[in-house]
Amino acid sequence: MAEQASYPWRWDRLLALGAMNPAWRRADDAREPRLSILMYHGISDRIDRSVHPYFQTVTTPGRFRSHMDHLRDSGMSLLSLGEAVRRLHAGRLEADEQVAVVTFDDGLRDFYRNAYPILNRLGIPSTVFLASDYLDRHFLNGEECLHRSEVAELSRLGVEFGSHTATHPQLTTLDQQGIDRELSTSRDDIAAISGSPVTLFSYPYRFPEEEPAFTAQLESALASNGYRIGVTTRIGRAAAADRRLLLPRLPVNDGDDIRLLEAKLRGGYDWMHGLQVARKRMRKIARVASAALRGRR
Repeated sequence: MAEQASYPWRWDRLLALGAMNPAWRRADDAREPRLSILMYHGISDRIDRSVHPYFQTVTTPGRFRSHMDHLRDSGMSLLSLGEAVRRLHAGRLEADEQVAVVTFDDGLRDFYRNAYPILNRLGIPSTVFLASDYLDRHFLNGEECLHRSEVAELSRLGVEFGSHTATHPQLTTLDQQGIDRELSTSRDDIAAISGSPVTLFSYPYRFPEEEPAFTAQLESALASNGYRIGVTTRIGRAAAADRRLLLPRLPVNDGDDIRLLEAKLRGGYDWMHGLQVARKRMRKIARVASAALRGRR
């Protein structure tokens, strides 16, 4: 029996499925390798249904299993983040090759309990970004994080780990010394646990692409702290022309039925980035206007 859509009325779902119409697709889209870097967070049954599906960050184990089964059967290349980006920039992907990468932010313990067994059974690589100060503790949302012993075990089993900072702060509120401390502390802590160098980074919270001075500062800080690949919450598939330390991803959660997931994998959600940027710029204009009004009082 065909899978039922959780939220068939979602406007972003309807537009994403419409974007898969061949008449809407760019004719040259298949000529360039693309990375569909999927962004998961929690894999559990604890979903806040009061939150709009676009903003949810949790995927049930059942839905996650259906996603991974689809990836296995999709014909896409399934690679870890590090391997996918290295191949992309070395020109070692075919012109029409489409690659899927499975990533997890925050380092929640439900990855160990619910996600890894599915990934291991299907032979799908994964990359987990850890907010290192929360290991052996509970995360900001109250969920239990991975134990250090579990990170070491998973690393031996082939899971790739990267930094999600040490304390998961709003990096835009920190000075340069604070940013460097977050990057270096988490890098060193994770490397000591996993036994492998840490060269991957995931930006916490909404990525401030409307602030070019800050993103340039961040990119420089990442490079100077030894990071080689970075991902953000900027929506879209990644191409060779994208900045390697500020790559886009595709958000995924329990509201994504297989048709929506497939649309995201094949480029049907890339248009969402334009709306995302417009919203960020409007928020910036509102902040500047509000500050100006306060200054006149």
